[in-house]
Formats: sequence, structure tokens, C-alpha cells
Amino acid sequence: MRARATLRLHGAGTLHGARSGPDVWVSQGRVAWADTNGSVVKDIDLQGLWLGPGLLNGHDHLDFSTFPPMGRPPYVNMYGWARDLDGGSSEPRVAEALAVAPADRLFLGGLRNLLCGVTAVAHHNPFHRSLSRDDFPVRVLAKYGFAHSPGLTPRLRKTYRTTDRRIPWMVHAGEGTDEGSRQELARLSEENVLRQNTVVIHGVAFGAEEARRMADAQASLIWCPESNHRLYGATARLAAFLEAGVKVGLGSDSPISGVRDPLSNLAAAKREGCLDDEGLLALATSGTAAAARLPLGGFEDGAAADLVAVSSRSALLDGDRRAIALVLVGGRPRYGERRLLEAAGVEACRVRVDGVERALDAATGRRASSLVRSHPALRGVPWLRDVSFDDDEECPLGGNQ
Repeated sequence: MRARATLRLHGAGTLHGARSGPDVWVSQGRVAWADTNGSVVKDIDLQGLWLGPGLLNGHDHLDFSTFPPMGRPPYVNMYGWARDLDGGSSEPRVAEALAVAPADRLFLGGLRNLLCGVTAVAHHNPFHRSLSRDDFPVRVLAKYGFAHSPGLTPRLRKTYRTTDRRIPWMVHAGEGTDEGSRQELARLSEENVLRQNTVVIHGVAFGAEEARRMADAQASLIWCPESNHRLYGATARLAAFLEAGVKVGLGSDSPISGVRDPLSNLAAAKREGCLDDEGLLALATSGTAAAARLPLGGFEDGAAADLVAVSSRSALLDGDRRAIALVLVGGRPRYGERRLLEAAGVEACRVRVDGVERALDAATGRRASSLVRSHPALRGVPWLRDVSFDDDEECPLGGNQ
């Protein structure tokens, strides 16, 4: 039985290249066949835009969303950086970052991703119940295991053994340029935790030999070029991993490591020159879905309606947040051009991002605006520096649901 569609997206090209894309009908959070009895109740004209699966973020620390860049790079490995972070824990800016409640820090981490067209993210810290709320800005991977780094996880094998083999187990490894960082893959192998559900984060120190060992184990890699270059002056040898057949995804890491957001990280990936535009788009969507086990949107019947429309593919790959025109998460328009949210009947709040007017669904906009007003220090966090919200009395805009 065909589902009755409640939303129709039409007129866009496809993000992966076709000038004329299919009409997409959405019902109950998924792409549905069109109902021929006139059931489409909201029509969104995407003429001049490019539509595709939402971008995915294979590695973030969402609760670090309120932090400024920290440390004194470059470092030879993450352990030196960690010592500097511990030494700076009494700094006023750390206190200001932690003054935001944990659930609100996580929410702002979700918003940071949403503004970049990301629809799902892997969070590398304990799962918090607020991440599964229906009003959280993006999807967050709910079932996973993790360790931080081999040198900071005394009972490394235990963290893996308590993880269901059917879900990803994430670990920072090879995060540096020294020999000790390179040897961390051997440590994972010796502990028998380099397996088919192992997701290695960073891998800066690894070369062709380590890539082949990861491929043999069917382990995956999440590549974080922007963070890596700031902290270590180098990044993983992407070509070696791809040549070996390792599943590779893209991860932004967090503001504390000096990364603005997933789009600035995508631009950093482009600067590496390893992939053409199509390859970069695939890496940020299907590649990350496979590596991090994240849900991927699509156009086919039954696919998750996790979609992004952009005004320019080249601007997107250059990291320009102004290219994001519409983001649907679970079939719900959450962020984008005001006219598009209004066409969908969504109550929305105005927001300016990098000098252009956009709109957030009302619940997200109100909460974000309230947090920024309550914590003035947030305006100094790089990803929020060029984001401003309307006052509550001007929100919501339109909407007739």
C-alpha cells in the first residue's frame, strides 16, 4: 500500500550531477511514492538548487561545541595536546564553555552540524538521552562503543568486549606524527580489537602497511583533515587507505581542536587534492555512511528523507555555509531559506548565517537564541561568531501547520 505523501520537493538538479532531478515525495519521514489522488499538501519549489542526501559527520564531540580552539600546536601526538588541555583547565574560557549545561552544549553541537547541511553525526563520548529527543537538530548515532586513545584507555580490550559486534566501536589511533602514534595500530591488533566493526579516528601516522592491515581486518577510517593539520601539521594519507580498500568517511572533530564545522573540514579535504568533486561528495555522504554506520538519505522509495538542497556545489565544497538552502531531517524541514520553510508550512525563526538570512524551525531557533543571549561568551566561538538570531517576539515566522 502506497503511503500518502505530505510534502513534495521538485525542480532541483541532483547534488551528484544531473541537471534535472526527480520529484521527491515525503511521508512519515521517508521518501514515498506519489499518491495520485492529490494527497500532496505542501509543495516546495527547488528551482535552481541542487538536491541530494544530507551530509554526514563521522566524528564529532558534540559537547565541546561551546569551546574555542585550544592548545599550542603543532604537536607530535595527541598526548602532548591532552597535557596542554589539562594544564589549561582553569582558564576563564574553559569555565565559560562549561557554564553551558551539558544538554545545551550537545544541542549546540547538533545545531553546528545542521547549519552545514549535516543530517546525521557520530558523537564520540557517552550517549546522552537528550541526543535521542525528537527536537534534537540532527540524527545522532545511538548504538556504538568507543575508547578514547590507546594510551588513555588502560582497559582497551574491555571497552571493545562490552560492545556488540554488530555496532561500531570507535577509537582515536595514530593521532600524531611520531613513531609511538604509528605503533598504535599494532597495539590494537595485539589487543585483538582491530576488527570488522572497528572505526579508527584520525590515522595520521599510518601509511600503506597500516592501511593494508586495516583493510585485511575490515576496519574503517574516519578522516579529519582540518583538525589534523592544525594540531599536527599533517593528516592521514587518504590515497593509501583508498588504494588498500579501506572504508573511509569524513569527520569534523570539534571546535576545541580548531575546526569551525563539517563544511570547513570538507573544504580542507578538497585542498588535499586527493579526490575530485564527485569523490568528495561521495566521501561526505555514502562513504561516511559505510565507515561510521550512519543513516544515509536518498531518493528511492522508502529511503530516509534526510536531504539537503544547496545553491552551489562548488561553494559547498569550498566550505561556504551560505550554500545551504534547505535541510530535511527525517522529512522535517529544519533549516534553510525562509521561503522554503514557509512553503512547507513550518513555523520558523529568522537567523543570519555569514551575512545571509536563513530560518530555523521555531523550536530550534528559540532555544538557540535563548542560549546565546544567556551566555554572551558563545559569540566568541568561531562557528557562532557570524550567526545571529532574532529576538523571541519576532519568532515564529509564518507557518500554517
